[in-house]
Amino acid sequence: MIHLIAGEEGAKNLEAAFELDENLKGEIIILKDNLSTGPIVLEDEQNFNTIRTNYWRKLHRNDELEMIDENTIKLLIVRAVREEEPICFWMAPNSTDVTAYFWILPYFKPHPELLHTINIIGLPFLNEKGQLFYPTHFSQIPAKEFLKTKRLLKEVTPAEYETEGDEWQRLQQENTWVRIYEGGKKITSKNESFFDTLIKSVTTTEFQKASKIVHEAVKKNTHFPPPSFIEWRIREMVLNNEMGSQGDMTKASKDFEVKKVGDAIVNEEAIVEA
Repeated sequence: MIHLIAGEEGAKNLEAAFELDENLKGEIIILKDNLSTGPIVLEDEQNFNTIRTNYWRKLHRNDELEMIDENTIKLLIVRAVREEEPICFWMAPNSTDVTAYFWILPYFKPHPELLHTINIIGLPFLNEKGQLFYPTHFSQIPAKEFLKTKRLLKEVTPAEYETEGDEWQRLQQENTWVRIYEGGKKITSKNESFFDTLIKSVTTTEFQKASKIVHEAVKKNTHFPPPSFIEWRIREMVLNNEMGSQGDMTKASKDFEVKKVGDAIVNEEAIVEA
């Protein structure tokens, strides 16, 4: 079994579970790109990997990024078919996992018996203290609780390929920068300013570290936006004079402060496009 899972923390817990049950063991492929935000429509002659890499560089302002692209998925499928090795996609109730599922589904459609899922949407687990909870990410599930997931393994059915196979195309046609999870396998497109109201709600009339605003906005948001996306929106709001700033905005969010617009003096000289 080859395991496809979004996010490194969930992958660590899955790998730890291998030591508890050899029947779970298999190669783990980590989907590092969080497709819940950013562009997903091809432009000019760029391939998908290029537009996604450029997007994360825009947010992180560095080149130390590693994406998994279409060719990786295609080669993985070729190898899995040759070796007759099933592939399991791990899906939790969040926009990262469900959007990734929609992305990979068309690649597997020519090989309908190859892709399986372990879907924990709506299912209870026990935390480290033995308390019942409903996880939103595999990173929240202790390794021993992964053992329960074996019975959830199921092959993606022809009906699922038929009803869900065009969801990625729909998201591309809607062409927005935010994708929100709304239960089941439902993803809704939102514009890039979707989180702005929340950001403003945790911003005061006094200057605060932008890093604190990012932390508070992420903590209070049930859609789990990437912190780097929230930081980028803060920078954009400063550029648009919707927030005041002081400090060096060419550096990390801990190095500058922001506050609500009012008597704020926008630090225009320090602003650079993210």
